[in-house]
Amino acid sequence: MPQQKTRNPLGWGYLEDALGDEERRAIAGVLGKVFRLDDEHFRPCPPVGGVPLRRARVEPPREMAGLVSGDHADRVLHCIGRSFRDLASLRSGQELAAPDVVATPGNAEELARVLEWANRDGLGVIPFGGGSSVVGGVTPDPAMDRCNGCVSLDLQGLSRVLEISERDRVAHVEAGILGPALDAALRPRGLTMRYYPQSYFHSSVGGWIATRGAGHYSTLHAKIEDQVEALGVLLPDGRRLHTRALPASSVGPDPNRLWCGSEGALGVITDARLRVQARPQHKATRGVVFPGFESALEAGREIVQAGLWPAQLRILDPDEHRMSNALSGQAVSGALMILGFESSAFRVDEPLRLGLDLCRAHGGQPREPRGDSGKGEGVDNWRRTFFRQPYVRDFLLDYAVIADTFETAVPWSRLPDFYRQVREITRAAVNRVCGAGTVTCRTTHAYPDGVCLYFSFNGQGRHGALADQWWEIKTAASDAVMAGGGTISHHHAMGRDHKRWARQELPPAFRGAIRAAKRELDPGAIMNPGLWFEG
Repeated sequence: MPQQKTRNPLGWGYLEDALGDEERRAIAGVLGKVFRLDDEHFRPCPPVGGVPLRRARVEPPREMAGLVSGDHADRVLHCIGRSFRDLASLRSGQELAAPDVVATPGNAEELARVLEWANRDGLGVIPFGGGSSVVGGVTPDPAMDRCNGCVSLDLQGLSRVLEISERDRVAHVEAGILGPALDAALRPRGLTMRYYPQSYFHSSVGGWIATRGAGHYSTLHAKIEDQVEALGVLLPDGRRLHTRALPASSVGPDPNRLWCGSEGALGVITDARLRVQARPQHKATRGVVFPGFESALEAGREIVQAGLWPAQLRILDPDEHRMSNALSGQAVSGALMILGFESSAFRVDEPLRLGLDLCRAHGGQPREPRGDSGKGEGVDNWRRTFFRQPYVRDFLLDYAVIADTFETAVPWSRLPDFYRQVREITRAAVNRVCGAGTVTCRTTHAYPDGVCLYFSFNGQGRHGALADQWWEIKTAASDAVMAGGGTISHHHAMGRDHKRWARQELPPAFRGAIRAAKRELDPGAIMNPGLWFEG
């Protein structure tokens, strides 16, 4: 059994996976030409004991002994998600709002005990899976002040695999299980989730569902809400409910969809029946270089509208392509498409050939496979950086570099004007706030009617002002997205960061319906107060 890793209370992921000295030197050697990565500008995050927290209002009661902790280190770990603003707040020196206690139930019965206590005493409850939220989804909100205290409900103890049906291709699992543990249980059966968000190694099934996430292969396998067959939910007043395990139904609105995207505000997702996949036996991935982003987008549109259904269709604009290769020292130009097909039953050479023909028709030049990987040039460089990017962001934050992302989805008909407008408005904001910087973009998921655009921005900030500087850029970018007709979030959820724009996107009558549902499901209004549909 692999050794359990240690969650980093002050940054992304696990302590054991943080950048090593060699990686830091390599990054400094390349990005030090752009940012001030020197001793004068180095200000590391204080140690856990040096992070000031608001004084706890709740003492763990005797009846919760062994289930609830008021330890400072536990409170620090659970007081933030892992957004740029979250991590900048740790460096601010200001007293942070934090859960008063952290509960760690190990089974459904213990979970029920914690919720009964919180409901009885009027304590706000924030469900906490892997803690990788980048939109303020697990951060205590000022709305918590109307409660008598705040409990962070860490659900990683609920991590059992309850049943795997090979015939139905459905896995019934508890909500706290992490991606690697789920796939390890499926592997001996020849099955897999085939769901790889950037937070895969330390995010939970419950978190995926509660945020309506999307994984690495979602162009083929769809977002997580389409992989949910049934859910189990525990309400704060002790009521339990399970939706029926059915392939489909037309009996009213789908109850599963009420909790998909609910972000812990409508009860605690305890378990889920997930549609899983046969492990692919045939794979083919190639990189294709295009003269520009627009021609690559057109090729991508034709590929998905032709019904070829690639497992991967990611397109990096020229700036993103250069950035992803910066540490390798390889000079590249043009936009890069990563086009991949896979199947458990048939060879995928023919759909790949057809996809590459469509690329060539738009000026794309496929890169020949290298070595034994069978992947085109450029794919491996991108893949290596994908899971390391958040760790690089944490390293740069020590030098006051603002580095963050935002994502949206928009119909094909609004491209490429939408891309140009959002990029230019965001770039102007970065230049205004930081003096200079870069804005890059890639597509991550494609549909017959549109595509998800995933923007990255960075610039040199100032220690002591990072959160405010970030918010000015974030606001300009979000306003541009909404003005252009995009969604404020494609797969990162709403959280607290997006409340202003969510109210524009969701019809007022629908927001009222959700508030009515919350009154029914959470009469005491203790579940994750302050989220997007309130007010």
